Formats: sequence, C-alpha cells, structure tokens
Amino acid sequence: MALCTRELPTIRSWCGKNRKSEVEITLLILRAILLGAETVPTAELLRHAERNKVLLEFAERTHAAEIINAEKRKLQKVAEMAAEVHEALKDVDHVFIKLVKPVRYVPADVDVLMSRPKKAAAILVRRGYKLVVKEPYTITLRKNGVNVDLYLHPSVGNIVFLRAEQLRGEVRQADFHGVKLPALKPPAEAALAIAHAVYKEGEVTLNDVVTYLRWREETLEKCREWKCLDAARYFLAALHDVLTGRAPAPRPIPTWPLNAVKRALTHPDLAPSLLQAPKRLLDPRLYT
Repeated sequence: MALCTRELPTIRSWCGKNRKSEVEITLLILRAILLGAETVPTAELLRHAERNKVLLEFAERTHAAEIINAEKRKLQKVAEMAAEVHEALKDVDHVFIKLVKPVRYVPADVDVLMSRPKKAAAILVRRGYKLVVKEPYTITLRKNGVNVDLYLHPSVGNIVFLRAEQLRGEVRQADFHGVKLPALKPPAEAALAIAHAVYKEGEVTLNDVVTYLRWREETLEKCREWKCLDAARYFLAALHDVLTGRAPAPRPIPTWPLNAVKRALTHPDLAPSLLQAPKRLLDPRLYT
C-alpha cells in the first residue's frame, strides 16, 4: 500500500473551480478505495467508478447505500449463476477466471476455462442456458440475463494470447461471495488481468489497477514465465500514468488491437490461431 501512498498526488493539485477533470475523478476514486479517503459519492464519480468496474467497492467506501444495495443484488445473481455452473460441470475439469479478484465489483459475466467447452455447453443447454455465440475458442451462453463464457483458451478475435495449459497449473479453491469454486491463484489472476487488458480490452481500468496493486507479489514473475513481459511493460506504463495523474482511467493501451497479433506471430504455440482470425473479420456481428 506504500506504493499507492507515494504515487498518488494530492487531489488539491488537480482541483479546478468548475467541473472536475477525468484525472481528478480517477484520483478521487483511487484514494477512496486504496487509502480510505473521505469522498462524497457524486453522480459523476459513481459513473466513472462504474465505467472502471469498481462501482461496488467505491460505493461501499463512500457509504452510497442505494448503489450498494443495487450492486449487491446484481452480485448475488452472478454468484448464484457461478454456483449453478460449477455444480453442473462437476464432471468436467474447469476453473473460473476473471471472477475472483481483490476488489468488490459485479462481474459482467461468468468466465470459465476448460478443455471440453463443447461438452460443457451441451450440459448447460440441458439446464436451460441459451447458446448465443460459438467461436473456435469460446462458447457463450446466457441464462436469466447473465452470460457464461466457456473458454478453450483466452483469446480475442479468435487469436489466442495465452495457452490454457499455462493457467491450469495455477488453480486454487476460492470463495466467491459465499460460493466455493476453483479459481486462479492471485499471481496468475493478476497476470491474466494484465494480459487481458493489453491484448483483449486495449485499456487499463481501475479494476485492473487495484487488482495488480493488491496482488502484485510474484505477478511480474508470472508474466515472465508466460512470456508476456511486453504486456507487463504496456500495463506498468499505463499504471504509472494513472497513479501520477498524467492520465485518467480507463487508460488506452498503445498499438491495440495489434498487440495480440504481434504476440501470436512471435510465439509458435499461438501462431496457428491466426488462421482463425479471418472468420471473425467476416462475422457480421462485428459490424452491428
């Protein structure tokens, strides 16, 4: 936490007389979450926290009761879905990714990594899940308004940026708001957050920032092991810009969306997935 204290500039240095800048808003949210600074939860701050996927934790830190209750209802729905998926797939090896993090937030969907996504999808369809998208490395289903993404490998636009084998050796039993399920160990989850931000999303959110700062121990070593130090460099540059007040979050990543392509081109175990990329470019959903 000392890193946060040193890096975050004082809010006073960014204050203007009128509407707060995005940089100031970012710093206010960070100081509330990381340092417990007293902050009034204005609509502007709450919108920015939501965009950065830290709305629940920011609302809790600033005692925004109405937002807290609404977010907790959504979170309970996601937790129940995760429990249902875990129970349904008891005979299929699986691990939940991008779900259990050191920040309180409502995940947009439930992401599960497995070696047999087609079998898992068939099981879930029999449980009332609707097939939404079927791609070479991902199958998306939906039930009760919540998406469940079944991954063969983490990918973007049908381009694999991490092999599943690298993640399967990093599994632990975790608690997701009262639900016991298999998830990634903290260094692996934080390293995946870095790779996901750089290769897939093309931006670093405050959710990513808080995840890294709270779970940074051994994370860069994991990036080195996975040979994605290029992603770590992009991420740390964005992190520095956000913490020092040079830029707001979400912080765009340079050269995105080419980062995943460059990674696949320079890693023989990922290169075959490039053959799947044209299928994504021809998908009409990309242009609607």
